[in-house]
Amino acid sequence: MIAETLSLAGEKIKLRPFTLEDAPRVQDLVSNWNVASMVARIPHPYPDGGAEEWISGHRERRAAGEDWPFAIEVGDKLVGAVGLSRTESGPFEIGYWIGEPYWGKGIASEAARVLVEFAFDILGLDHLVSGHFKDNPASGRVLIKVGFLRSGEEKRFCLARGEEIDCITLKLTAEKVTR
Repeated sequence: MIAETLSLAGEKIKLRPFTLEDAPRVQDLVSNWNVASMVARIPHPYPDGGAEEWISGHRERRAAGEDWPFAIEVGDKLVGAVGLSRTESGPFEIGYWIGEPYWGKGIASEAARVLVEFAFDILGLDHLVSGHFKDNPASGRVLIKVGFLRSGEEKRFCLARGEEIDCITLKLTAEKVTR
């Protein structure tokens, strides 16, 4: 079992497990419509206590090997989240969100790269999947930078928008990783 306290580092960022002390900051960042509307599983308005509930389930899901959520820190400031979640069909999917004040600074790309290395080098996975809403091409650029290739299109439900949204799907195999 990989330690609960596992932290991963990039050049400008650190990935670490969330703690309940992070809940107010998470609440603040994901309560922004511009963030929530680009992520499938973030409701809007974000409910009071939602961050505590989300974080409190991390340890159990990590221990079960279902999820690997990480807080993204720049300096000592929480700026977003990145993680791996097992899909219903089996492979792990990478997902992330970044607080709007931190968009366009390369943070998501670096966090995705560090997490992809973790997935292949430490967890020993052979491939990952991901997706982004068609109206969020910046997210697609993040995934392509780390080597993901477009694999198709589908509809995905967005909690914040309350509807099915066109989504581009992508896949990355261990031998195609851009390092």
